[in-house]
Amino acid sequence: MNLKYDSDEQIIYVMKADGSKEVLEAEFPSEPVTSPDKTKAVYIAPLEWERLGSLYLYDLLTGENKELIKPDDKHHIPKKVIWLDNHNLAVIIGFGYGTVAIGGNVFVYNLDTEQKKPLTEYDQRTQVTNIVFKDGVLELEGIRYIDDTFNEFERFEEKIKLSHADGEVQIAT
Repeated sequence: MNLKYDSDEQIIYVMKADGSKEVLEAEFPSEPVTSPDKTKAVYIAPLEWERLGSLYLYDLLTGENKELIKPDDKHHIPKKVIWLDNHNLAVIIGFGYGTVAIGGNVFVYNLDTEQKKPLTEYDQRTQVTNIVFKDGVLELEGIRYIDDTFNEFERFEEKIKLSHADGEVQIAT
C-alpha cells in the first residue's frame, strides 16, 4: 500500500495494489511523511487553524491506522512531525488556539515505548515553528516575541546534536 496526498482537496488516499484508492483522511490532514524504511507514515489531522488535531501513524504493510498523540487537557496539539529514524519522531507540540501560538516545543516520540520526552522547554514567548533533521543534527527555526503584547518577534535558529542510546534519542553531550 501507498499513501497519496491531494493538496488541492486536502485528502489522504490509500493507494491499493489493484489500482483502487480509498480515503484515509479527509479532515484537513497534513501531508504524510514516510519512515526511512518506507513501512510507515505519519500525519496530523486536522491541521487547520484553531482545530485540535492528533498525530497518526499509518502502517503501510498492514493498513493499521493508530492515533499516537491527541490534544491534551491544556489544548496542546502536534503541529509538525518528522522522522529521526524508523523508531523515533520529532514533533512540534504547542497551544492549539490563538494567533500568537504558531509553534511550540520539540518532543521526541518513541514508537516502541509510546513515550514522548521534551527536547526543548521554551516558555510561550519562544516557539519552534520548523524542524529539519540531517546528519544527526536537529535544526530548529522559530520565533521569540520581544514585546508584552506578542505582536513583535525576532526569528531564531538553533541546532541540537542528537545521539542514540538503547534505541532512545537524546541530546548529545
